[in-house]
Amino acid sequence: MLEQTLSEADGPGQTRLRAEIVRQNKIIQALMKRADRSTNAQGSDFGAFQTTIMLGNQVRLRTVDLEAALHENEKITRQLHESQSALFATARKAGMAEVASNVLHNVGNVLNGVNVSASVVSNLVRSSKSKRLAQAVGLMNEHAADLGDFLTRDEKGKLLPGYLNKLVATLAEEHGSIVEELGSLTRSIDHIKEIIATQQSYAGTSSHAEAAQIRDLLQDAVNMTADSMARHGVDVVSEVADVPVLLLDKHLLLQILVNLMSNAKHAMYAMCGVLHQMTLRVHGVDVGDGLRLRIEIQDNGAGIPPENLVRLFAHGFTTRKDGHGFGLHSCALAAKQMGGTLTAHSDGVGKGATFTLELPMNIPVQAR
Repeated sequence: MLEQTLSEADGPGQTRLRAEIVRQNKIIQALMKRADRSTNAQGSDFGAFQTTIMLGNQVRLRTVDLEAALHENEKITRQLHESQSALFATARKAGMAEVASNVLHNVGNVLNGVNVSASVVSNLVRSSKSKRLAQAVGLMNEHAADLGDFLTRDEKGKLLPGYLNKLVATLAEEHGSIVEELGSLTRSIDHIKEIIATQQSYAGTSSHAEAAQIRDLLQDAVNMTADSMARHGVDVVSEVADVPVLLLDKHLLLQILVNLMSNAKHAMYAMCGVLHQMTLRVHGVDVGDGLRLRIEIQDNGAGIPPENLVRLFAHGFTTRKDGHGFGLHSCALAAKQMGGTLTAHSDGVGKGATFTLELPMNIPVQAR
């Protein structure tokens, strides 16, 4: 009965203790049987019987100790299970917090471009020359009965055709600017939607690659940060080599580029009395195991101390007072997701920094 009760083991420690209790119980039973046989064979060998009883008591005491240890072990096991569950819950919440932080950080960067485009469109509409068209049409309506004479004899009427021609050209220019800014606004909003969609699946398990021209993506990133760069007096220099159309995850790449450009801007803002210049380089390199696309973003800003280089891409690490340490960490994850790498180099404090993104040069089949 005791063996059956102790057979339900719940781990290696409990199994060993239960086995020991069973073994001690068998020893007791064997000693008792031996005592019975000794008494029957020798009559009243009281000394042997007394010794057997003493040994049996010692074994029973040992069994009680083992049972107490078993109960304590079971209690500790329950506590370990509870702690493990709590750790799992904490880790899940921490992961969710990291995802939310990355979304807010990356969306915040793109919203700068959205605000710029929206402001430009708003200003164009408010200051539109279309109001002057209404005034010209109103003037023509006033002279509807004698419009021919008005246009040929009246001094104001004679100027009206030329004025309308210039107004048409001005309105066409306005229209082109509004369409361009709306296009930039749409691309930024699409990028925000992709950031959210990607993070909704905890950054996904694979990258969605499509045919894209790196020069165009780089220009999109520049446009998204143009107003901020202008406010901080940053001169952007592009050195883009001829690179074929590649299979790229456009939105992950934009996320990295916008983050790195924003970081470069902040790094240069701290340097006074120096022409702020950010250089963007794009070219293909042969790294031995195939061609790689190399994108470099170089600034002449505050630089990076050697001790910070090793921690630069760790989640939560930042040297800025208002920083959160999410941007570079999310960039490194995005680069890895695309099968690439993101590294940083700096000669030290005050000597600027260069961030290098390397990605596989996957050329679409139809472009080969």
